[in-house]
Amino acid sequence: MTKLLATDLDGTILARNASFNDADLEVLKSIGEQGIIRVVATGRALDSCLKVLGNDFPIDYLVFSSGAGVYCWKEKKLLITKHLGYKNTKALVDIFNKHHVEYTLHHPIPDNHLFFHPEGNGAHPDFERYLQFNNADAELINGHTPELDYTQTLAFMPDIKTFDAISSQIKDIKVVRATSPIDGQSIWMECFNKNVSKANGILEVCKIENIAIENVTALGNDYNDLDMLSTFDQVFVVDNAPDDLKKQFDNLKSVYEAPLNDWYSRFIS
Repeated sequence: MTKLLATDLDGTILARNASFNDADLEVLKSIGEQGIIRVVATGRALDSCLKVLGNDFPIDYLVFSSGAGVYCWKEKKLLITKHLGYKNTKALVDIFNKHHVEYTLHHPIPDNHLFFHPEGNGAHPDFERYLQFNNADAELINGHTPELDYTQTLAFMPDIKTFDAISSQIKDIKVVRATSPIDGQSIWMECFNKNVSKANGILEVCKIENIAIENVTALGNDYNDLDMLSTFDQVFVVDNAPDDLKKQFDNLKSVYEAPLNDWYSRFIS
């Protein structure tokens, strides 16, 4: 009976401007030796993941871009991609422009760290920070949407009311709410192919490894983890998660206090 552990990355086992906890890395190595399949399921693009995960990072699979891609870590091989496409992206741009929110349009996998963006008018401060942080990957467009098989869009919301208003106008596209990893509070709207989710990416790994859904454990910390936290039975959030998530799911220690080690010591060893 093979088991699987899936964990989010930023805010769950990787704190902002910090390194991984040594105790958490030891847990990943230990459960790998026990035959448990290890998956990181993250909103990061593949290129961004490769910058923070060393070649020998102790996992078996990477579910990246919130499930738009699945990557075999041991073979360094891209297994699955699901793109948003040009038609859906163009429709989203029209909605974003109508509501005067800033956005980014991300190239096809594996180059989805590259993106187009409009200049912005009275730009959201987190949009400006995002551009500054990712300046090398950004390309300005004005008044048109280049025809590409886009992976996703990212829009910067001024408040939850605007998020809900825009979300209600989007059909047959996966909408994900995320908290900005830059300032830790701004609301992001990420839009993907309707079949994209962290849960579906993990389920693809389950198919590959012949793992039953009841043998999956998942750890998260934010709203973009909700689909996997709601799909599997053995699920946890870390102590630095929003209070409403902590009320819904069992809690582990915070990202700063080795939550994987807390999970292992309480529920495995």
